[in-house]
Amino acid sequence: MAGRYDPIPFDEEEVKPFSVEVRRKEEAAARAGIVLEEKNWPSFFPIIHHDIANEIPIHLRRLQFVAFMTLLGLTLCLTWNIIAVTAAWIRGAAVIIWFLAIIYFISGVPGAYVLWYRPLYQAFRKDSAVNFERFFNLYLLHIGFCIFAAVSPPIVFKGKSLAGILPAIDLVGDHAIVGIFYFIRFVLFCLESVISMWVIQEVNMYSKGNGEAAQM
Repeated sequence: MAGRYDPIPFDEEEVKPFSVEVRRKEEAAARAGIVLEEKNWPSFFPIIHHDIANEIPIHLRRLQFVAFMTLLGLTLCLTWNIIAVTAAWIRGAAVIIWFLAIIYFISGVPGAYVLWYRPLYQAFRKDSAVNFERFFNLYLLHIGFCIFAAVSPPIVFKGKSLAGILPAIDLVGDHAIVGIFYFIRFVLFCLESVISMWVIQEVNMYSKGNGEAAQM
């Protein structure tokens, strides 16, 4: 009959061997210690795998959560840096400082996740000495950058590509609103630096003390 739809038949017996083979490979991967990490954060647009509650030992979850807050804090600082530098650009600053602010963001946030946050996550998850060492070395660079950004010495374009205290003082007299934006970013990076110092101190205590302080 015209217009009649006849579904294409399939043999269930032919499908079963395929599903059994997939299941066999998954079980083999699990026995080998290979974990398939599903992207689950943020929930509205998953881009990374992140599950502190189920993958981090209970005595380390608070410290891991605070470290995650420093990653989000860095994201906030660099986002506000773009806002402050955009305001300075509108008020007549060179457009190059806006491009630099964008570069700081698109390299800093993913870089922080890959270089120091993910190693700490894996160090706590697997008790890996290699990941602990990698975290310490690169998190020190993170802290150094935060302190440098909070001060923003007049090295590159008078320091105005990073909204710190020195360019804030320089700008507040001529452009009060821009100066206030810079002061806010200065405060944000100060908070980021202080919390980051606490994180690295606690992680150092845990790694050197075999976890006794964190377990207590």
